Amino acid sequence: MSTVTAALAEPPALLPEDADRAGFYGVLANLLAAPPSDALLAALAAAAPLEADPAVPEGAALAAAWAQLCAAAGQADGEAVRTEWNTLFCGTGRPPVLPYASFYETGFLMEKPLARVRDDLAALGLARETGCGEPEDHLAALCDAMRALISDGRHGIAMQTPFFQRHLQRWIGRCCADMKAAADARFYRAVGDFAAAFFAVEARALSFET
Repeated sequence: MSTVTAALAEPPALLPEDADRAGFYGVLANLLAAPPSDALLAALAAAAPLEADPAVPEGAALAAAWAQLCAAAGQADGEAVRTEWNTLFCGTGRPPVLPYASFYETGFLMEKPLARVRDDLAALGLARETGCGEPEDHLAALCDAMRALISDGRHGIAMQTPFFQRHLQRWIGRCCADMKAAADARFYRAVGDFAAAFFAVEARALSFET
């Protein structure tokens, strides 16, 4: 489920590592934007394992977390996972997990971090998809924005890095920890583990490129 759109020409071919990055951002966007379909769970269950360099701890952790997520998808009951998604992110009253930059950076929703995201998305030629009810600082939307920046091929590391650091890096670790610690999290505990491992790899890789 795409949460941002862009009016772009045909993108150039991506390097394999960038295609993988875009794919992982897309997986996270889909898992967080809406209750996952049976088809998405089946695709995760059938996904190939990651090869990791044991000399890079973040890469090894990502490979292990990916294997755990794929195994969890294979064992999951679709209806139970969809109920879990609703409980975690749309529960009565205040949900256990509020995956918004504004919340983690200010303690409130719809605050200045959202305005900054909107300004930066507009400058990059990205916009919220018509019909999407979530604001642009939702984690799913930010993941989809990163996916779009990578997939475009024209928005290189020089544009990806500041977007990641400005809108994700400062709060994403706390959000992943809350997802993993939520009392009702089962499948989404594995999602939180994978997200934390993936963002750690991103932070390391993008910091080396600056």
